[in-house]
Amino acid sequence: MRAFCLGALVVAALAIPGLLDRDSGVAIWLELRGDLAGASLRLDALSGQNEALRREVEQLETDPTAMDRAIREELDLALPGEVIVRFIPGRGAGEPLPEPWRPFTTKTEALNSR
Repeated sequence: MRAFCLGALVVAALAIPGLLDRDSGVAIWLELRGDLAGASLRLDALSGQNEALRREVEQLETDPTAMDRAIREELDLALPGEVIVRFIPGRGAGEPLPEPWRPFTTKTEALNSR
């Protein structure tokens, strides 16, 4: 039992400086492990985006109306006689409006002015 305690003490005495020293292999290994976790998260996100783009390509190749919709949305084109109406996503009633919407300062003012 005494030899086991002495062996554990020797191992701890050797391991503690390795854990505290920033230039040791242990600290670098822990840093690399964190980097790997971050890279795995980015890889998962990019894989999801890649799959979404594959589905979009497939839809553009197979659906005749998909190309028309993509042209209209991405290039802001319209057929003669059509009117494009744009909405501002995600704004609450009390939030300030973009500059072209002045003289009103909020959506609430604009809606109440009718």
